[in-house]
Amino acid sequence: MAIKGPLSGVRVVDLGIAHAGNFGGRILGDLGAEMIKVEPPKYGDVVRSAGPFLGDPADGMGSYIIALCRNRKSVALDLHTESGREAFQDLVKVSDVVYDNQRVGATDRMGADWETVRKINPRIISCSITGYGTSGPYAGRPSYDDIAQGMSGLTSLIGEPGGSPMRSPVAIADIASGMFAVMGIVTALYEREHTGKGRRIEINLLDACMSLMSTHFANYFITEKVPGSQGSKHPSYPLLGAFQTKDGYITLGPCWPRICRTIDQEWMIDDPKFNTPGKRYDNKEELEGLIEKATQKETMETWQTLAEVDDLPIGPINTLDKVLADPQVVHNKAAITMKHPKYGEILNIDCPIKIQDAVEGEHTAPPMIGEHTEEVLREILGYSEEKIKKLLEEAEKHSKELEAHVRRQL
Repeated sequence: MAIKGPLSGVRVVDLGIAHAGNFGGRILGDLGAEMIKVEPPKYGDVVRSAGPFLGDPADGMGSYIIALCRNRKSVALDLHTESGREAFQDLVKVSDVVYDNQRVGATDRMGADWETVRKINPRIISCSITGYGTSGPYAGRPSYDDIAQGMSGLTSLIGEPGGSPMRSPVAIADIASGMFAVMGIVTALYEREHTGKGRRIEINLLDACMSLMSTHFANYFITEKVPGSQGSKHPSYPLLGAFQTKDGYITLGPCWPRICRTIDQEWMIDDPKFNTPGKRYDNKEELEGLIEKATQKETMETWQTLAEVDDLPIGPINTLDKVLADPQVVHNKAAITMKHPKYGEILNIDCPIKIQDAVEGEHTAPPMIGEHTEEVLREILGYSEEKIKKLLEEAEKHSKELEAHVRRQL
């Protein structure tokens, strides 16, 4: 049985691509929405080219698709052909949401823009994620997660003080945009229950990233000091951050003055350099150096044991293999398996939103390109076999024309 949840009965025409769109779509699908992923024939979503690949790369089952595209039905439609656009707009008529993260102007060319879809279905909710917004000096520019991280100021904060700026290895702008999009969609669905009207929602990577950095901007507004790279320790709170042990690193949370007793250095509590918050901040580097000198004498496991005894917020800095073996992660069942018709069981990370007794069923594996095209056209739209055949033939013809055009440009 596929996933059933609070959003069961909500049908989403999903034009999401790459990371941002697919991340938000995954959340909607995890909560029960029927996700109809509309992607170009033959090549599919651009993210299908991102490996490493499971099996034959031609199947488009790369790591990003596996991570982001479960609980979807893949419908291969060429929205630049008359029949493909007609099928898309027929889906809009019987759906609740149109969701995309296409570049500004792309949805207009596809016939998937807000003004078009609202005329087809006045109850439709249209949500778009863009790089910078749909208007303004940068609206037409291409953007990606790393660019948004840099422009938002986030990249300037990552890395060791005095070193080069660093990107976050987690696609923060993409992920935040996807999450904000889901919040907007769910809010609009709730509103529609009362008004019966659709709604237009706009999210952009730059705003989303800046929103996550609101405390850093607040610090700047107050002090007018431009912060630099933050390093592995918290910039404002002494003792928060990464500390070296005998066999790796741990992260400390707020633990003053208990940490002094745990490391058998109680003299530090009343020392005039450290006996007030202000003095600990002023002498932060010296204080953290003394603490790290002590943490280096024992293993991560020892510090975990001592943390439980003294009720200290301490956690190991794990590599991914150790994360999956962690007893709490195992207990939470954070890693799940999905059954794929060609590749068998596929590992995945589960949805972190746990709504008690509201979600049931098994996650479906990410689809192959166009795996559900005929099923959706036949069962949801009621297309005849003749009409389906015509649509597929027109898409194939256009695909060959595009290939010939590309070859001429080489």
